[in-house]
Amino acid sequence: MRKVFLSFLGTNDYLPCNYQIAGHDPVANVRFVQEACIARWCVDWGSDDRIFLCVTDESHDRNWVDNGHKDKGGNIPERQGLASRLEGLHLAAPVKPVMVPAGRSEEEIWEIFDLVFSLLEEGDQLYLDITHAFRSLPMLAMVILSYAKVMRTVSVRAISYGALEALGSVGDVINLPVEERNVPVFDLLPFDRLQDWVTAVDRFTATGDGKMIRQLSDQDIGPLLSATKGKHADAAAIRNLGKALTEFSEAVATCRGRSISDCSTNLLRTLGKAQNQETVKPLRPLLHKLVPALAAFTGREITDGLAAARWCLDHSLYQQGYTILQETIITCIVNTALDRDGRERTDRELVTQAVKIIKEGIPKKRWKRPARDNRETTKKILEWLASRPDIVKNMYNLSNIRNDLNHAGQNEGPMKADAIHHSLGEYIDKMEHALAEVYGTNACGEEGAHQ
Repeated sequence: MRKVFLSFLGTNDYLPCNYQIAGHDPVANVRFVQEACIARWCVDWGSDDRIFLCVTDESHDRNWVDNGHKDKGGNIPERQGLASRLEGLHLAAPVKPVMVPAGRSEEEIWEIFDLVFSLLEEGDQLYLDITHAFRSLPMLAMVILSYAKVMRTVSVRAISYGALEALGSVGDVINLPVEERNVPVFDLLPFDRLQDWVTAVDRFTATGDGKMIRQLSDQDIGPLLSATKGKHADAAAIRNLGKALTEFSEAVATCRGRSISDCSTNLLRTLGKAQNQETVKPLRPLLHKLVPALAAFTGREITDGLAAARWCLDHSLYQQGYTILQETIITCIVNTALDRDGRERTDRELVTQAVKIIKEGIPKKRWKRPARDNRETTKKILEWLASRPDIVKNMYNLSNIRNDLNHAGQNEGPMKADAIHHSLGEYIDKMEHALAEVYGTNACGEEGAHQ
């Protein structure tokens, strides 16, 4: 993967300053912040890497080439332009000026967008300087970054801004001796990372997919944990949250009914710890946004099964929602009718058969296995279901819908897509109401020893 430095050259007559980039010695007595950044980041780059300087006609004539300014008396002082300064660094990476319009109209802004984006290739590692970006370019640069991350899988390694204003007004800086013009170069990369976190949290709350949060936690927190040998508590909390979110979303997406409670309990625990971290403070309100989305999970299997079904409804995981809902009710019936934990496959098959026996009026002589070989157990289930016709009806219908979904609608009278969404919500409501009546609590709030 190649490394790319990208910056925008302005038109001002820049003063010699000492640029202080975190983690590096200051670059002393240079006019261009680009020279300072390139001297610190790009000196060991190879011929496959690239250094792009976006220049307008005016910035080209004033600051790219030599002697581009006039003093108050109209004289032209001898000053090297940025091109000459970079030649003096003897870089292996090619340096290329890119002519761009001034951005004085919407059409020119779109032209800048296209030109800058065209410079980037798949998988580039980007170092961006926005110190002298003019007019709308700082905002445009951030939009290009977001676009390039998606379209070209570009990774952003640095976003620099030389903060001359930290020293005061231009007049104040002019009156300072050069050795005191120590300009901090701010690293704005955390703000780009924050934007990624916003996207990741929004993706999880909208779709239930936690993989992007996991990737960001590994990418941003991994180096900190390595440096501290895993002893940084905040970093560990964020990393564990990323892992827990992924495990929870995968458990739901793959209908791991026996794991959902454990995963949701672990997720809520790790979320509580991550909310209190101080390392990435802007992340805290984002994490608070996750709390309401997970509030329905209580750590009890039946309750969490219903909550997971509703989670699937809210996140358009319809096939998983129907599957989890029906299997949760089967577990509930085995728990109450047979006083068993619902882990035995035969018990679960007997519940499904019992529903069909009642609904289709199947006589004993036509019972199939395993009901035929487990008549007493089947009888207990039938007796439990006999006084609960709504559960029988809903379970029977759920089986038909699951069959429709599992066979991709390749059957007579397939459901329409909007009906699949609408019906799942209705069946969740019906089952919550039915089980609340069975247990005398809110949707099996006290399931007992089996939970």
